[in-house]
Amino acid sequence: MRDGTGWILSFAGGALLWSVASVTSGGREPWDTSEYWVVYMPIACALCAALGFAFPDRPWRWALAVMLAQMPVMWVTQGIGSLWIPGLVMLLVLALPGMLLASLGGVLRRMRSAT
Repeated sequence: MRDGTGWILSFAGGALLWSVASVTSGGREPWDTSEYWVVYMPIACALCAALGFAFPDRPWRWALAVMLAQMPVMWVTQGIGSLWIPGLVMLLVLALPGMLLASLGGVLRRMRSAT
């Protein structure tokens, strides 16, 4: 598969996650709810791992794309407020577990291909 597909899946997945989380959060920012941490963050991490497995070349970038794709949806659903910079920093921090899992997915893919 080509990297373009990885980018599309990453951005679409991240945007979809924040969109669905926004709808289910009752108008609050999703990460202010426990549901985001219990449901949506694990889904995001699983998506990152799957993308790392499917596209093992520099797999950490898929996690960045998944998390940063949430920012434009956040702006549409909650508006661009004065806290957008801390929100961006938060998304970058939240990308770290996904980067680790995507890298693990890439390693597993390369190990599988080597056998």
